[in-house]
Amino acid sequence: MTRILFLLSRFLDGGIDAVLLDYLRFLAQRSDYRITLAISIHMGELEVFRKQIPDQVDVVYLVDQPALTRWRQQKITQRLPFYIKMYDEAVLSPIRRYMIGNKLHQLAKQHDVVIDFDCCHYAYLKDVKTRKVAWFHFSFKQLIEQNARRTKRIGNHLRYYDRIVTISQAMLDEGKELFPWLEGRWRLIYNAKDEQLLQRRACESVGDPRLNGSYILAVERLEESQKDLTTLIRAYKVLHEQYHHTEKLYLLGKGRDEQQLRQLAQDLGISEHVVFLGFSSNPYPWIAHAKAIAHSAKFEGLPTVMIESLIMGKLIVATDCPTGPREILDNGQAGLLTPVGNAEALAEALHRILTDESLQAAILAHAKEYKQQFLFNHAGKLFDEVIHS
Repeated sequence: MTRILFLLSRFLDGGIDAVLLDYLRFLAQRSDYRITLAISIHMGELEVFRKQIPDQVDVVYLVDQPALTRWRQQKITQRLPFYIKMYDEAVLSPIRRYMIGNKLHQLAKQHDVVIDFDCCHYAYLKDVKTRKVAWFHFSFKQLIEQNARRTKRIGNHLRYYDRIVTISQAMLDEGKELFPWLEGRWRLIYNAKDEQLLQRRACESVGDPRLNGSYILAVERLEESQKDLTTLIRAYKVLHEQYHHTEKLYLLGKGRDEQQLRQLAQDLGISEHVVFLGFSSNPYPWIAHAKAIAHSAKFEGLPTVMIESLIMGKLIVATDCPTGPREILDNGQAGLLTPVGNAEALAEALHRILTDESLQAAILAHAKEYKQQFLFNHAGKLFDEVIHS
């Protein structure tokens, strides 16, 4: 039996967390693996997926004392005063780092493979002798634009890993170009889903009459530093007023920029047609009933909701951001792609996909075959190769 230790800095409601949960469910069914999940900082009630972790997975928190986690939890939902942020960073952060490093080294000795699933633990793993795998979820080039020094540092630290997994071909190509000294360590594994589980969860009761409405759906974190719901809301105004569509726009998710987005809908005069549903741990009934799925972002890794929507046979329109959407939609054959930040193009694409029946048939037929690479029948074999090669 191979003992695998997954590392995650915090367990919230984002795409990386959902992808990890899928892997935990898949691996928990296998008798040849024993799985431990180590979460660096306990996030309390913010861990909305916590109850969905299979019982066969051992869960360990590296820092769970309330005095050390309080401000980290509150930082997710509100803007902290400057003096609190300074105290947390100057006083509490060194304590947390010491505890994480100490416990992590102990745990690593008890496992055969360590998977750093959000690549936030490289500083602790330098001297760990256990086989190490880095799992990278974002565009390297986009990270460089945001913080060139940090990205270069990551590239240097990646040499401490035996394998580096990227979740898209574009990311793999970027990594090889930017960090040539890591040649031979790269692997590509698309985020995978369990199709039968998606179908079962899509049939669960929601208890919300809005599910029966006619709507376009976006399932995204309401956080505009990465996502771009601003453009989607502007596109919806064009779709509603110029193309005369009556479908509402449903936004399923939460985040610190929700009020800003609500105000935008109000300013554009479409607030009664833009519906903020909040967060749901089961978005699949909403996806199943949607007329179309819209995904607007400035950059991505490999957006999980797009993969899920593809597998569920939905019509998808997405901004062609780095990285992920183009690969998930097979260069526009399994859904429509539009330029980042172009509300008019996004509105026009939504109009086409909602009204052109021949286009709909072509897209859905292509997606039915193309989705196979995003299922665990394929990804599971690649995972085994990474663990044992």
